[in-house]
Amino acid sequence: MNTVINAQTLSELLAPDQSDMLGLVTRSPERGRRNYAIGQTLNLNQDFFNGIHQLLFCGMGGSGSSGDLIQALGGRLPVMVCKSPVLPAWVGPETLVIATSYSGNTFETLACVDQALSRGARILALSSGGSLTEKAQKHDFPLIAIEGGLPPRSALFDMFFALLGALTPCQALGLKSNEIEACLNQLDQLSQAWSLSENQPEPEALSLARRLQNTDIRLWGSDFLGAAVALRWKNQLSENAKVLANVSQLPELNHNEIVPMCAGHHSDRRLLYFTLESEIPAGDAVSLDLVKPHLQAVESFTAQGSSLLENLLYFIYLGDFTSVYLALIQGVDPTPIAAINELKRRMSS
Repeated sequence: MNTVINAQTLSELLAPDQSDMLGLVTRSPERGRRNYAIGQTLNLNQDFFNGIHQLLFCGMGGSGSSGDLIQALGGRLPVMVCKSPVLPAWVGPETLVIATSYSGNTFETLACVDQALSRGARILALSSGGSLTEKAQKHDFPLIAIEGGLPPRSALFDMFFALLGALTPCQALGLKSNEIEACLNQLDQLSQAWSLSENQPEPEALSLARRLQNTDIRLWGSDFLGAAVALRWKNQLSENAKVLANVSQLPELNHNEIVPMCAGHHSDRRLLYFTLESEIPAGDAVSLDLVKPHLQAVESFTAQGSSLLENLLYFIYLGDFTSVYLALIQGVDPTPIAAINELKRRMSS
């Protein structure tokens, strides 16, 4: 039975959260719903997507994660993600370049836009302002203008659902409005279930964070879908909780990483495994059984939801909550990212 949260525990947990990152995470579905409507107001039609043979998302950090998620959803149209200031050589007039920069001032994304313009690629942008907005206005390409003011990693649902709203008319992506609405409803329920409430049991995400404390965290994703989830978890654990996590993908890791994982006993190493299937695939189960005796613990997470979108966002949202809770139980403010800010300062000079 989970521990009940009393007033003192609640106060102690929230004390490090000076900028209310937990509140931002809790309200993510509300903002997602609002930005989904903003994306729809762009009123792109199928004509905009005619002649497009592939999509390329350009974005870094939290902005780039929105492209990772849409890539994971699949569809008949090839979707790729570029996290670099250099576009792939194949980008041209038959490519839709989707530039996502929450601030609008991400150097790598702006560089990609300039290259896309020079190659005659079609462009769609998402930003809350900055130089990307200015470029969209100057060169007259569509812009999804969303609200700003948040740490980009906490604005994933803002960006992702705004993109879904704008991209739904693209028939080759196979996005379904009813599934998007159902997913938003599911996220509303999860927000309530995973939030802190006085005199209520600890939410699942907080209990998981306690198990991760003072451990060497390893994240395994089953195929590219599970790997997309694991990558988001790594990023959130890095920025929110200020802890390192290692990410690997099955079945590739069976041909390399499985060797050191099974060499000796790693008493501080905890493995989290993600699959978007309802059951663990047989091959993955063999790998998990093989490494389990060598680790502190292995925890497996299977699909939760009635669609791929719900399954994907369930895991993403659990990771957001867990990473913030891990920061709080360590007495760490989740919001500051001093090293990234210093890096940007040095790069700009």
